[in-house]
Amino acid sequence: MPPLEDKVYATLAATRIASAMGAVVENWSIDRIEETHGVFQELAEYVHYNNGWKRPPGTTEDGIERQKLMCAAIIKKGGRINARDLVDTWLEILDADKLKYVSEGYDRKLFEIAKTELIRPTELGNICPHFHINTTGRSFHAIPLINAGDLEGVLEDVYEIASVYQHPNSEAFPWGLVYNAAMVEALEPDAIVDSIINAGLAQASPSIKKHINRVLEIADKHGDALAMRREVNTVYNDRAGAYPYSGIDENVAKSFAVLKTCGSDVRAAIVAGVNFGRDTDCTAASTSGLVAAMAGSSTIPQEWIDQSDEAAKANPYSCSRLTIRETTDGMMGALREKAAKAQRLGARLMERL
Repeated sequence: MPPLEDKVYATLAATRIASAMGAVVENWSIDRIEETHGVFQELAEYVHYNNGWKRPPGTTEDGIERQKLMCAAIIKKGGRINARDLVDTWLEILDADKLKYVSEGYDRKLFEIAKTELIRPTELGNICPHFHINTTGRSFHAIPLINAGDLEGVLEDVYEIASVYQHPNSEAFPWGLVYNAAMVEALEPDAIVDSIINAGLAQASPSIKKHINRVLEIADKHGDALAMRREVNTVYNDRAGAYPYSGIDENVAKSFAVLKTCGSDVRAAIVAGVNFGRDTDCTAASTSGLVAAMAGSSTIPQEWIDQSDEAAKANPYSCSRLTIRETTDGMMGALREKAAKAQRLGARLMERL
């Protein structure tokens, strides 16, 4: 099995690549993707927010900006972060003039309110009207990475960090526990598909478990990630309102279904998510992140990694231009620092017993 460092590297690589690739066909139907591209599987230019910036192939989007901010806060602190750590990182490195090019409107609103320092970081999520949004799946990968081997830690941190983005009644909290518990299991050296799914289901309420099992039954029926897409989407096609394609339940259930059908093939998981229709960049990021945390980087095409790094280094608006390797090195340094601190605290306590 791959070492932890490769699992961390693979998770960051897969989620960046998947987000950049999926953004090109975001909110498209399966029919439109097939009619235009057949199976879409390349990094290409795209434009978001109608702002005129043609993003070079491999350029990531708003979900990875959130992930990068969490990574930056973790690297700076050298361990687990709380809501204050994250918001302090916003205030330190974000530029409001650049945010309009890379972030959603509600991200920009959160930042503007955070700058006033009138609302505590854990209460910022109260202003978010999108109770169903998929942030705790598609953007939270840094949280299980710094909690590798620490299930209790990730369960605590999901609630802490999600409070920055989501209303207390948001579905993102209970569904986020399921996804991120599965991520922690995927990072284990002996993780397999069934152990990952079971780790997530162990945190699920009866209604969440029923929902996930319904989608997994469709995956089992078809046995192929691309073949199951249309039937899986029938579970969600009647949704309306703001971000109707971006529900956290849809995001997490699809990630489990793609894991079930793609196994340890990260490239296949990226392609499946990108071609699923609806919120393609978010689906691809969550599905490929889960598979990559289990399988490591061996099935990720090197040319995709190189293009992602090239785009990151050239991005004039991103909160971080670090490459995947540089970010991995920072995250591994934080993990080592966290482990050393725990060892020192344990030794100190043992001396007193």
